Order: sequence, then C-alpha cells, then structure tokens
Amino acid sequence: MQNDGGEGEREREGEGEGEVFEEVCRRVAAAILLMLGAAHAADADAQAGRRPGEGPTPIEDVLEGSPQGHGNISIAYLNHLVNGFHAPDGSVAKIGDVRSHGIALSVDYNITDRWTLHAEIPYIDNRYQGPRPHCPTTAPPQCAHVPALAPPHPESQFLDDGSYHGTWQDWTLSASYNADYEGYFVTPYVTVYLPSHDYTFFSQAAVGYGLQRVELGATLAHQFDFTQIYYRVGYGRVIAEQTLGQSIDHNKVDLELGYFLNESWTAKVFSNAKKGSGYFGGYDPTSELFYHHDQRAPHNYASVGFGVDYNFNKYTLSTSVQKEVWGEVIFNFQYAFELRLSRAF
Repeated sequence: MQNDGGEGEREREGEGEGEVFEEVCRRVAAAILLMLGAAHAADADAQAGRRPGEGPTPIEDVLEGSPQGHGNISIAYLNHLVNGFHAPDGSVAKIGDVRSHGIALSVDYNITDRWTLHAEIPYIDNRYQGPRPHCPTTAPPQCAHVPALAPPHPESQFLDDGSYHGTWQDWTLSASYNADYEGYFVTPYVTVYLPSHDYTFFSQAAVGYGLQRVELGATLAHQFDFTQIYYRVGYGRVIAEQTLGQSIDHNKVDLELGYFLNESWTAKVFSNAKKGSGYFGGYDPTSELFYHHDQRAPHNYASVGFGVDYNFNKYTLSTSVQKEVWGEVIFNFQYAFELRLSRAF
C-alpha cells in the first residue's frame, strides 16, 4: 500500500520540524556537555529527568547539600515485566509478554555548591513472546500471518522472535540548580534525552522510541520540623521530536513521601504520572504511519511504588518496585524493579 499525498506532505513537514528540533537538542546537549567537560564529570539531582520505571534518588543528596567538587557514581540493575497493552478504548489487549533486564550507569558531579550535572545511559535487554510481532518485512517465519508493510523496512532489525535482544538506549544529560529557602529545597533543571545510536524502534521488544526530547522542570523537597518525615514533589514539561507531524509533548509529575528510620535506613512511597499529546486513533497495519506508531503514541501512565535506601560509609544501596495503576496507549507494566549501588566521592 502506497502513502497518499497527505501522508507524504506530513512526512515532509515532519522532516523539516525534526531538523529544527534536532538542532535545538544538539545546542542544549552541547551546553551541558561543555559544563561536563569543564568539570570532568556529571551529577544528577533528585528526580531531575527520571526515566519511566526509575525509582527516586536518595533524598539525603538534597537535604544534606551538594558541596563543590563532590558527586557520586552508580550502577543499577533494572527488571521490568509487561503483560498486555492499554488500548485507546480503555481495554487491555492480550498482545503477549515483554521481559526486560538492564544495567544503568551514571556519574554525578557538583561543579559548584549550587550547580549539579548528570549523565546516565542504560543497556536494555528485551524479549517479546506473543502472537503480535512487529514485522518490518515478511521474511521472518513469525511474520507469515502478519500484513506486510508497504513499503517494507529491511533496514529495521526483526526483534520479536522470542529471544533476548539488547543494546544501549538513550543518553540522559541534565543540569540543575540547588536552592535552599529556609529548609525548602527547590531545584529547577533541564534534561536532554538523546538516542545513543540508530536502534530499532519498530518492535515489541524495542528498547526505546529513538526520539530526542528536552525536559524543563523543578522539584521541591522538605523535611518537616521535629520529625523524621520528608516529602518531595516534581513537575516536568517534556518537548519531544515530532514524527510525521505528530506531537507527543507531555507533562510529568512525581510525588514522594519518606521516613528516616535511623541514620542508615530510609523508607519511602512514591507515585509517577505522565500525561500528554499523541495519536489515539487506529492504523492501517500496512502503512508507513503504522511503522512509526510507537513514536506517535501518547504512552500515558500512572504508577505507585515503594523503596528503601541503606547508607553505609560512602555507599548507598537503593531498591524500589513500582506497578502501573493506569495506562493509555502504553504497555501494561506488571512491575518495574530497580536495585542501585552508588558511591559518593
């Protein structure tokens, strides 16, 4: 099936908008990288531009300040399970399961007592098992019953064969400013997400959508006087690269309530939500628009979770688990688990 004139016009418009957005992302990323280069490292502040499924960072980094020349490095194990898909009509479609394992590497550095930088990249290994593979061509035997794309995309790797496929996902680069107003810690930030390379996005087992994004936001943290209780709230506005003229710009909200059990242990409950633009309609499964449908979907969700931090010497061991409680045109995540070890320097 060939694209009609309207679709072709949308493609040309999307290409022009994409070039402009790509230039903006490059300029913002270059500014952050320049600061990283000057400091020889990077630092992440609390909740500045977190990935979906990522647990909250330790609150101690905020409440105890961020002295110049210090920071931390961390490694995290990620484990997600998907069972189904939240369709536009509110039902959960039985498309099969996606099992995901990953490792996330990050480095943090405080270039001043106020300014903080962060860089992170995850390696994701996904496996899809189910009756609804995404088929860029009709060559794989699993695609014998699937309508053929027109045109086909042989350059797109077929990943939905029941095996694990892994690759590096997106770079996260952020800069934040830490302000203390009589015990109320306000942190505005800017974050850029850049695909690490041209990875496959047309797949149930894809590690990401391959889109550049810029996030502007702020967090507020405070420990109640004469108590061991604290809270943290965050808001972010994400401006994303458009695909075939479709905007997926969205808003993010993060809520966290925690309790200091003692000098070493902290427990917390939290919730994350994302709501924004995107295409909610149906697709011709043979069209070019369908090939890009994951890049045009809103992927709205809300999740709740629980986490624990343990501090010893210069190390912090953090673990969290969360579950999706609402979704709209997004995978039905059964759980997202994270175990992270950080070392301060």
